[in-house]
Amino acid sequence: MIGINTKIILESMQQQDLDPKNFRKSELGIIEHVNDVSLEFSSMLGLEFQAGQIYMTLLRVGPTTTGALAKEMKIDRNKIYRVIEDLVSAGFVSMTISSPKLCIPTDPENAIELVLNKKKKEIDKINKFKKEMIQKIDGVITAPFGTSIPTFRVIQGLNNVYSSIGISIENSSDVVYIVTSIKDIIRMYHSDIPEKIKICTKNGGKVFVITNSDEKKMLPYIKRLNATEVKIGKLPSNGRILAFENKQMFMSDSTNVNDFMDESSDISLCTDATEMTHNITKLCQFLWEVSTPINLK
Repeated sequence: MIGINTKIILESMQQQDLDPKNFRKSELGIIEHVNDVSLEFSSMLGLEFQAGQIYMTLLRVGPTTTGALAKEMKIDRNKIYRVIEDLVSAGFVSMTISSPKLCIPTDPENAIELVLNKKKKEIDKINKFKKEMIQKIDGVITAPFGTSIPTFRVIQGLNNVYSSIGISIENSSDVVYIVTSIKDIIRMYHSDIPEKIKICTKNGGKVFVITNSDEKKMLPYIKRLNATEVKIGKLPSNGRILAFENKQMFMSDSTNVNDFMDESSDISLCTDATEMTHNITKLCQFLWEVSTPINLK
């Protein structure tokens, strides 16, 4: 967990006449609140969690040296240097030419606009060349598509995992089970998965979600996932399970708190092997039966 100067935050809250109850009275509550905002920001912009934490810390403490930042966050200095370089390249941070150099965070609104413009250019480029590329690929493919042999894929990286999950949900018109933690739901909320769930339900499918928290502050994220129904229950692991009723399944490795700092560590197995998908579907159906409905109204 990163080092947070809670004394400064509390003093700032008192100076602004802010009610501490809104941010939780305990220092642990403040740390959790800061980490939640960092996670939400990182997920929305496609940053690794630790990069989001570093950017949020810079916004909080102001211009500072890399060494001071490493000390503040209790993170290895070499790792801070690498992440700062990535943030500078992405436009989230700028460096002074003074000695020692200071890290200066970009205004959040400008940072978000930079990401939007970059994504727009990437999408425009793909749209421009996709037909031409498909024609070129068709010209060199001789083997027919499709196979009756079960497939197994290992997908690495959160964006890649979510992209594969989103495609499968969009193309489904049956029952889909999602069994995952509330932290994962927050990250899913900032992906295109909610829109894919809308398409699935519009096509006659149903998406049932089982998670491990129904805290009031988490309900908006759960609700905006657009699931058919959501329940709270005991999760079988710290990982993520998706079952497309006897057709396909995704299963992540067990994760821990540190995994949120490195989204490239998110690894998922995807398969359409009959026996495995049948067993996982049965597990999800059992978990659904013993879980408790969440009132999202």
